[in-house]
Amino acid sequence: MRVAAFTGGHSFDRDAFTEFLGSLPGEITWFEHPDAEPDAAELEKFDVSLHYDMPGTLPEPADPPATLRAAVAAAPATGHGYVILHHAIASWANWDDWAEFVGGRYLYRPGVVRGVSCPDSGYRHAVAQRVTVADPTHPIVAGLPPTFELVDETYLCEVFEDDVTPLLRTDAEMSDAVHWSTALAMAGRRDERAGWHHRPGSQLVGWTKTTGRSRLAYLQPGDKAPTLSDPTYRQLVAGALEWAARLR
Repeated sequence: MRVAAFTGGHSFDRDAFTEFLGSLPGEITWFEHPDAEPDAAELEKFDVSLHYDMPGTLPEPADPPATLRAAVAAAPATGHGYVILHHAIASWANWDDWAEFVGGRYLYRPGVVRGVSCPDSGYRHAVAQRVTVADPTHPIVAGLPPTFELVDETYLCEVFEDDVTPLLRTDAEMSDAVHWSTALAMAGRRDERAGWHHRPGSQLVGWTKTTGRSRLAYLQPGDKAPTLSDPTYRQLVAGALEWAARLR
């Protein structure tokens, strides 16, 4: 299995991520924005892309490169697989097709999603939570326990539940009473919620999508070293990569 791993656009624990990559199956090549971006011919050499990046969003929204647009558009025909981790759902704030491809949208500012006006998304660090496998028959979770504990960040964001297949659910509270406004944080008001309201969010923290021949898995956990080093999480990501690469 040949894996293209992507980082950049968001801070992360480099040592923990390096060890995490080393625990995964397959031959992994690490690309980092903005210094490295494979062209279409190079991406064709890989079976699956692992995204732990968040480009095109901060400090100002930017458009994705034509190579990535083309790769995503061609994925249903090429069968290239994708595993999207944690903050990578928030990539490319100006590119609606990324949200549609992944199955959800994280908003840094209030915006319109699928024709509906939505508030900015929320976040909450270091949430102790129990994650439950929603579909024990799925190949990704083969050998995993039916529930497992994590301490990880949660997102109060738009999830297109009608378009994805549930894989994992959290018991964490998904409300604006415990999450923080991203727009307020960006305005220097990190510990405030005044004036920010968000409807209750989805309990889904993992899902899959199949578009044509392309398989995609999104896993919301993955914020910091404790999760990246967790054996169950590593087994989960390994399963997602093999499934997306059509090896399961």
